[in-house]
Amino acid sequence: MDKKIMCTLKLWGLKVMVIILLIPFCIYGQESTEFFSASYSVASRSRAVNVGNVRVGTVDINLITPTINIGKNLKLNNIFAYKSSNYAVRSEEGNAISYPGNLSDLQYALLMRQQLNKRWSLIALPQLIVRSNFKSNFGSRDFFPALAVIAMNQSANHKGLQWGYGGSYSRDFTKNTFTPLFAVSYSSSDYRVDIMLPVKAQFVMTPSKILEYGIDANLETAIYNIGTKNDYGAQYTKTINIPVALTGAVKIKGMVWIKAKVGMNFAREYEFLDSSFKALDGRSHNIESSPYASIGISLRIKE
Repeated sequence: MDKKIMCTLKLWGLKVMVIILLIPFCIYGQESTEFFSASYSVASRSRAVNVGNVRVGTVDINLITPTINIGKNLKLNNIFAYKSSNYAVRSEEGNAISYPGNLSDLQYALLMRQQLNKRWSLIALPQLIVRSNFKSNFGSRDFFPALAVIAMNQSANHKGLQWGYGGSYSRDFTKNTFTPLFAVSYSSSDYRVDIMLPVKAQFVMTPSKILEYGIDANLETAIYNIGTKNDYGAQYTKTINIPVALTGAVKIKGMVWIKAKVGMNFAREYEFLDSSFKALDGRSHNIESSPYASIGISLRIKE
């Protein structure tokens, strides 16, 4: 991408974030909600089949704007996210390998929550995603649209329990990936459970208002445009990772929380694809499981 365009996009993004953060959050009510988070994680070097070894560092930033109420039953939130993963790959001889390199993931999503009746609600999440290493000209191949829809049911017997089902469309695993979804959510004064199969599962204990700890697991898979100016003649890189970690969060002051994770990365892989999203022969690289750690900050308000 042209440097001038990149600078313009970065400046625009900074302006948007500043404006959003200046919106008075005092309109929110009682329930604590994370509206901003930023973290850095690193996975230790481990062997990659047919390559050498790989070390991955990741920056992850998320921002959710205040809820917009339309009528009595429809709620909207804008979600902005940025993720940058740096694959530091070295051959068996210790030489640096330039691919996959630094992979960027920028997302905008519109979270829509429609209350259908006392027990049922409908959640829709259309997304516009840009995934690229930005080493080639910016174009349509960098865009990866996605859509998730799920119907949620409020349990009549347990106030804190919700469950639901739906599906999603994305270009996370293949060119057109359709995935059925099943969700369970439960919260009480002592703990909360948040499960969205096959995407994530989280269990968090809440012994006090300033301390949380638990365990979570995620399925992370994505396809990035890397252009054709590379050693392999590839158009895309597909990455897969399943991190499982112990988690902890401590309230520092006001709305500021510090959070950390320590765990293992499993089922790790990256492979190169052609322009039709087909895997290139001999260009699939499994990475051995390795420990990882994450540290970050989050801001929470009462909604």
